Amino acid sequence: MRMASVLVSLAACSCMGFNIIPTTDDSSSTGGTDASTQSSSEAGDATTTAVTGVNCGADPDTGAVLCLGISSCPDVVVDSDLYPGCGFRVHDGTGVLDLECACYGQICPIGVASTCDQATALMQDQSQYTVCMQVDEGRCTNN
Repeated sequence: MRMASVLVSLAACSCMGFNIIPTTDDSSSTGGTDASTQSSSEAGDATTTAVTGVNCGADPDTGAVLCLGISSCPDVVVDSDLYPGCGFRVHDGTGVLDLECACYGQICPIGVASTCDQATALMQDQSQYTVCMQVDEGRCTNN
């Protein structure tokens, strides 16, 4: 009887369409799509700092690369138990902290933050379930 309930639970989980992102231990290895640059100015001199994703993987349905962490906010980590299939999406040169979830073959926004504290707050105020409800609202994309 216990095995039957485990199988039913697994089947229900797979029907919901939540994807688990395969991750790597090497923060620099995600198929070359996790690095971007962020420009800053110090005393009038322009400098460039590379922003990279940490523990990244590609969603198998959309190909979107999501990362459990990002180098610009080393203390902010996406809890993969609370947010399976979710993470930071690193954008070239923007410096934004874009949190997304893979849902039903689409990518749905948790939100965009400009500070590490805002990114933390976005994850505290929602759940993967509420983020993925956006599919029905047409607020998600295929990549």
